[in-house]
Amino acid sequence: MKTIWLNLPVKDLQKSKQFFRDIGFRENPMHKEVRHLGSFLIGDSNFVLMLFPEGDIKNYTQNEITDTAKSNEMLINIDAQSKEEVDAFANKVTKAGGNVYFKPTEVDGWMYILSFADLDGHRWSMLYMEPEKMPKQ
Repeated sequence: MKTIWLNLPVKDLQKSKQFFRDIGFRENPMHKEVRHLGSFLIGDSNFVLMLFPEGDIKNYTQNEITDTAKSNEMLINIDAQSKEEVDAFANKVTKAGGNVYFKPTEVDGWMYILSFADLDGHRWSMLYMEPEKMPKQ
């Protein structure tokens, strides 16, 4: 195995693509002109996020799409390099129409966390960690 990527179902592909552009994800040049899916690169390692209409994901998985208004299937985390980066990202998410449901907050004295939902209710978190402050057990 060489790589891994994340496929997410979306209700409105064009709106979701715009949301991820607006929060600073880079469009994957390989799929930039493709109309039936979205593809973004995240972070220095170019982690790939793929967006597909819900019907396509349902066909691929042979399963129902999770109702994100009622439950979560996962929490997707993004690493930050500073508290200021987390704060700036929270502003981008809000301006792009995302739901910041956990405002940037220090947790346990060593993590600074923002949690938000994208336009389709997928849950994301951005956090800055200071491992040297992590309690020793």
